[in-house]
Amino acid sequence: MTQVVLAVLGFASLLLLVSVLVPVAKRLQLPFTVLLALVGAGLGFAPMQGEVGGEFMHVIIDSLKSLTIPPEGFLYVFLPPLLFAGGLTVDVRRLFDDIAPVLVLAIFAVLLCMVAVGTALNLVTGQDLILCFLLGSIVATTDTAAVLGIFRDIGTPSRLSVIVEGESLFNDAAAIALFVVLLGVQTGAHEVSLFEGAVEFGKGFIGGIVLGYVMAWIAGFLISQMRGAAVTEITISVAFAYLTFVLGQDIFKVSGIIAVVTAAMVFASDVRTRLSPGTWETLLITWRQLEFWATSLIFILAAMLAPRMLGSVEWLDGVAIAAVFFSALAARALVLWGFLPALSWFGLSQPISNEYKAVLCWGSLRGAVTVALALLAASQVAGTAGADGALAPEARFIFVMAMGYVLATLFIAAPTLRPLMKFLKLDKLSPEERLVRDRVMALSRGRVREGVTQVAHTLGLAGALAPQHAPVHATEDKPGPLSRDDLVRAGLIVVANRETELSLEYLQRGLVGRRVAERMRADAGRVLDGVRQSGNVGYLSAALGNQKQSWQFRAALWLQRRFGLSALLAQEIADRFELLLVKQLMLRELLAFAQAKVAELIGQHAAFTVKEAIEGRLQAINGTIEALDLQYPDFTKAMRTRYLDRLSIGLEEAEYRGQRDQSLISDEVFESLEEDRHTRRAVASERPPLDLGLKLTEMLSKVSIFAGLKEDQIARLAQTLTPELFTPGESIIRAGDQGDKMYFIASGTVDVLVVPDPVRLKNGDFFGEMALLNDKPRNADVVSAGYTNMLVLKRRDFDALLKAHAGLRETIEEMARKREAENTRPMTLTGT
Repeated sequence: MTQVVLAVLGFASLLLLVSVLVPVAKRLQLPFTVLLALVGAGLGFAPMQGEVGGEFMHVIIDSLKSLTIPPEGFLYVFLPPLLFAGGLTVDVRRLFDDIAPVLVLAIFAVLLCMVAVGTALNLVTGQDLILCFLLGSIVATTDTAAVLGIFRDIGTPSRLSVIVEGESLFNDAAAIALFVVLLGVQTGAHEVSLFEGAVEFGKGFIGGIVLGYVMAWIAGFLISQMRGAAVTEITISVAFAYLTFVLGQDIFKVSGIIAVVTAAMVFASDVRTRLSPGTWETLLITWRQLEFWATSLIFILAAMLAPRMLGSVEWLDGVAIAAVFFSALAARALVLWGFLPALSWFGLSQPISNEYKAVLCWGSLRGAVTVALALLAASQVAGTAGADGALAPEARFIFVMAMGYVLATLFIAAPTLRPLMKFLKLDKLSPEERLVRDRVMALSRGRVREGVTQVAHTLGLAGALAPQHAPVHATEDKPGPLSRDDLVRAGLIVVANRETELSLEYLQRGLVGRRVAERMRADAGRVLDGVRQSGNVGYLSAALGNQKQSWQFRAALWLQRRFGLSALLAQEIADRFELLLVKQLMLRELLAFAQAKVAELIGQHAAFTVKEAIEGRLQAINGTIEALDLQYPDFTKAMRTRYLDRLSIGLEEAEYRGQRDQSLISDEVFESLEEDRHTRRAVASERPPLDLGLKLTEMLSKVSIFAGLKEDQIARLAQTLTPELFTPGESIIRAGDQGDKMYFIASGTVDVLVVPDPVRLKNGDFFGEMALLNDKPRNADVVSAGYTNMLVLKRRDFDALLKAHAGLRETIEEMARKREAENTRPMTLTGT
């Protein structure tokens, strides 16, 4: 056979073998990677034993011997799918809520592991310190898939899962970036300099983030132009994963690993919403398949190389591997028990229980990435020496230590992890989860029995019904022995999960844009975490927290007040209204869901509390929407009309698909209808413009005391006034502060918080003048009652305004005298 035929036969045989090993690993209750390592080592020894089996087996073994992949092949072929597949599962919006602890944990943990392992190896083996640090960076990479599998088994809160998932990805990225720098130092490509190494690491890290973002943006643009072709969209994702890696590593000289991870996360958070309906699930399956192939082939091919590369293993190697194992474990423990509590103390991360820390520490498995880096480093550090093909001492040291450590985590940590979880009682369902499971099982079986009974009567087989098929009637509302609070918590968890599903459904139906859908999904995750931590109180607290202004909104508001830039603020307010409008619909659906479904699980009494919590959220959202309706009525009316159009167009799609599935229309007719629907959907997706009403001339015309001014006076006055927008509940003036501004209300309302009753000021009113006239501190708090547009006059322009406009001076001074007189009355504090 030719080499090509042998290579094809070898890869096909390996893929078939690893597929068969999956059910074998489940039956033996062994980690899949453990079995891969065992079989790979067996295959590595098999060709050395001469003739094995018949002619066919001889051909198979020859084909496996022909599979010689250069070490760089492991890096460029297998690493991109491992990293990209891991990045696709990250909830980026939730990750950014905890980006500080994630980045600090990832980078700090990598550096600590490198130093601990490198120092321990240097003391035990006497090898060069840089070589030991290089080995430390190799073993600092974690098996992300294994870590996430642990958390799926435990059932941790989603916020904790996001932190660990993000930390695992950034851990790998940081470790590999550090590995590249140290490999350059070891091979002489870089000088031994801490500063130079830090600069190189920073350049690769930041440059990789920028490159990954740009590449994901380009991929998203191409996909948006090819909407409807799922195969093409998935192919673009695969092509860009490899392109990003190669461009980063070889063209732009930045971290291709960081670039791939960043591109995957941007793809998951932004580009996924541009895919055709249903494509995201197919794309995830495709990447899981690529990840499975990459992991399997790396392990089994590396294990096959082990007999040749390891040679004779001495007892000192075992001591050194033990030093790597325990030093890496100690470094991980120091991060979890020493550094994480400090982050929690400063409010950067939620506390993590000791049980979770124990699992995280012992379950810090190493996998395919570590093996791939070890192979690459072994090939570049010193090459091979001698005609017998034995590795040079440095290369052998790297491969033996890395492979030995990987096998130690797989043969020691992995098999004992599940018993540890059972000992810590982390493998059991919570009481709320058991309640949901039991009630769902009982209700489902009851419905199945009723359905079987109806079919039996229809077919005349009622006499053949077994006792277990007898109809079951609803019993009294007694869902279980749990307390009312536990029942409410269980119901709210179900509601929060349903909220996450609705955010994706609305996106697929075209009711919301991708930005709003992602915001809804992130908000639902926070609500779910709140329920799990504090029940009903946590649910409402997280929901109200979601309504607070985002950092983007606050930044846009600052830009408007500082530089008069209104475009970003208008976009943020429009996004906020669209989000609130959709959440209003969603909460109404959740109320119906709680009545119809949740009540069956937890009983009517507990369901009443669940509905009260949902209604509380709905009332808060209704109040915020009313504030926007008052200030921007034309815009909100246009948005509601647009929303109904999108709803109608989304329902059309389901109608057309149903008719095609029933063969009422052909595929050609369906495609024509879809083309027309997409055109109308694009028009309906265009948001109407939002005018914030912050144009000076328009605002001046709305303030009654400026009505008598001439055009040239208004023009001069406009140069001294600054338009500002205040949001509902925002504090404008605080009692006791030194006044330096006066405010004129162009539109909206404010509340002056005085005793005994607050005073509401509206369009045309002004306040803040008394502190400027009397040079005294403010004597009352003033807050915005809604979205309020105001003209702000600073102290330095106040005197000039009064001198230039006698009529304005008289009006302002008269109002100040009136307010000062009111201040002298008992129990009254008016004016500002």
